[in-house]
Amino acid sequence: MAEMVTGGNEQPIIDKDKLAERVAELKNEAAQKASNTFDQRARLQLYRNNSKDFFNDMDNVLTPLQKNRGIVFPYTPNIYITRGANYGSMEFKGSNFPVYSYINSAPPTIPLIATFTAGTKEDGQYMLAVYRFLNILTQADFGEKAVKSGKNGAPPPVLQFSYLGPFGFDRVPVILTDFNMLIGNNVDMVPIEHPQTGTDGNTKEFASAFGDNANMTYMPVDVEFTINLQVQYSPRRVRKDFDLDAMRKGHNIGFI
Repeated sequence: MAEMVTGGNEQPIIDKDKLAERVAELKNEAAQKASNTFDQRARLQLYRNNSKDFFNDMDNVLTPLQKNRGIVFPYTPNIYITRGANYGSMEFKGSNFPVYSYINSAPPTIPLIATFTAGTKEDGQYMLAVYRFLNILTQADFGEKAVKSGKNGAPPPVLQFSYLGPFGFDRVPVILTDFNMLIGNNVDMVPIEHPQTGTDGNTKEFASAFGDNANMTYMPVDVEFTINLQVQYSPRRVRKDFDLDAMRKGHNIGFI
């Protein structure tokens, strides 16, 4: 029987069971609304503490990626997922069946095949920004300028990959090992306008071969990027936070 909350005249005021049911309904409605409005697309992003240093406030070719700290894939990428455990075999003379002993496991590589198109000016600028972004992410800080800025020897930053949901890829730390894009000889090319390639005064001016067209780069009207990511959890996080029992119980602990 539902418990009633009564006033001083012993008249029922609130049915607590019905109130709890209504609260649950409102929470479910809010969760459904949030799910419908949340951007479910795959994304490859910088960590927040690296984003400000990577991007700058000046308008440049990477500006389209700055708001989301990286790439939000406009089309659903193809992902091939495989995972395994490593076993060593012990061979016995005259035996028909070797004995396998467990060695270790490793997280899967994450290969993405992602399509980008340049149907509009904004889409073209986004495609160009993605190409430059991936290109920069495969390089380390090096040279006299890096020494002057104190960044010499800094490796490419660790990224976050998110897709599918909590039990898919939930802010998985990854490094970009390589990428490629095929620009075919039978695809239409479109001019992509971008800010001038000038310098900020600290970098030697580069004399572009394209002269007055230094604010325009041609990109294919559509292209596929193959992006290979490798999972990179920190040793401290693995040591302190990994909990296989929690995963067996259905908890999301941030590991894939």
